[in-house]
Amino acid sequence: MQGLETQKYQPSFTLQAYIDTYWSFQNVSSKSILMPIVPDGCMDIVCQNRQWMLVGAMSKSKIMPIEAGDDAFGIRFRPSVLPQLLHIEAHTFINRIVPLAEVSPSLHYQLDRYGANEAQKVILLDALFESLCKATAFHQPILDLVDHITLHQGIRTMRDLEHFTQLGSRQIERLFKHYIGYTPKKFCTILRFFTVFKEVIKNDISNFSAMAYDFGYCDQSHFNKEFKKFSQFFPTHEIMSVFYNTKASFHPTIR
Repeated sequence: MQGLETQKYQPSFTLQAYIDTYWSFQNVSSKSILMPIVPDGCMDIVCQNRQWMLVGAMSKSKIMPIEAGDDAFGIRFRPSVLPQLLHIEAHTFINRIVPLAEVSPSLHYQLDRYGANEAQKVILLDALFESLCKATAFHQPILDLVDHITLHQGIRTMRDLEHFTQLGSRQIERLFKHYIGYTPKKFCTILRFFTVFKEVIKNDISNFSAMAYDFGYCDQSHFNKEFKKFSQFFPTHEIMSVFYNTKASFHPTIR
């Protein structure tokens, strides 16, 4: 996306089960940039204009204006991780952005001390979150469920999840509401969409009928409808051409 400088940093090996990535962007142009953000099932902690915010998981896309000179740095947590670290209920933060200080004053205090140098900040964040994760008793069944659904690109049914966990549907529903915020069905639907979205961007795909079949959609009409539901535009929309043939390491539309 012209005028938007982006960067992505991988967490330490120890943290890769808990943190998806550290990311940053800066609008170096003289104009406002409209950046579409699509749901991916994750929660983020974001610092924009020196304000640390908690960004809940999204159930729909939004268009975010990035003004000239604006910059942001974010920590994208894998699904279910941040609610366990902060002892919060994920469903209360769906589609919400709240000041981190209101949710966790202690974490806000620690993050607010870090300087602007991103490489140094990542080193400090790795050390901080390695300590926090080590001290947290994570609920392993929900972590395993997230891995299982991700491995299958969101193409899972409740019966599949019951078989995988040996838990009943009501237990699974409660786990998802508390730790992820969505129902299991909604989470699988979002993961499938997000996988498709990345594939469309990465490979400039034009045969959407074949893709719809590969990802378990009833037909291309079903595929188009779900794509538009979560992104606000069809896969053939001209806005998608902005992201074709770009580096796969970072796409500003992807949270």
